[in-house]
Amino acid sequence: LLDQYTAGGTYGRYFNSDEPSLRDDAKMVVLELGGLEDRPSLLVAVMFSLIIYIENRMYRTPRNLKKLNVIDEGWRLLDFKNHKVGEFIEKGYRTARRHTGAYITITQNIVDFDSDKASSAARAAWGNSSYKIILKQSAKEFAKYNQLYPDQFLPLQRDMIGKFGAAKDQWFSSFLLQVENHSSWHRLFVDPLSRAMYSSDGPDFEFVQQKRKEGLSIHEAVWQLAWKKSGPEMASLEAWLEEHEKYRSVA
Repeated sequence: LLDQYTAGGTYGRYFNSDEPSLRDDAKMVVLELGGLEDRPSLLVAVMFSLIIYIENRMYRTPRNLKKLNVIDEGWRLLDFKNHKVGEFIEKGYRTARRHTGAYITITQNIVDFDSDKASSAARAAWGNSSYKIILKQSAKEFAKYNQLYPDQFLPLQRDMIGKFGAAKDQWFSSFLLQVENHSSWHRLFVDPLSRAMYSSDGPDFEFVQQKRKEGLSIHEAVWQLAWKKSGPEMASLEAWLEEHEKYRSVA
């Protein structure tokens, strides 16, 4: 059973590299598992390897070293079929702060965290989070959630969240920030280059992929996408950069 993970096995190249991709001196590590979804046996093995790596970094490094583990598309892990994954997340949210660490989990819907259908890991993540950020929700799902859990939000909060617009239409993201018993409303504005980098729209992804095939670097491809989507703003940004460089040269 384990032969497929050995040096000569089907998945050997993932686990027996002379130059491991996960280095202890790395300040930031991004783990993208989307390409493994059609190979469940490999996904599970990689997942457990990552859990061991993350827990070692979180709990076996000096406590004066600040650590942060961010899980995007968290619903995939919060409801992962293997209970070890749930235990990993639940343990992280309950104990990371003792090690000067923190966990952030991002999902598409509040019910992934806070509902009768949510896993114990999801509920632990929600219950042990001092900071909660609520962005635009599906109107239908949010209305259903409020019917089931009428005490979670005040009437004003429900009304405001229900009126959050789409970021791509209004050029900013609206969100409710909850810190313990305190709540505040915010808008997040980002520059056109950041919008291009963060975009998950299909046409934008294909644009960047095509530019990469043409030989451009990822930075050049994103830069061209920003010009394509936000030409006037990019022109203003470049003018500001030129002016900034001029003053820095004089100094």
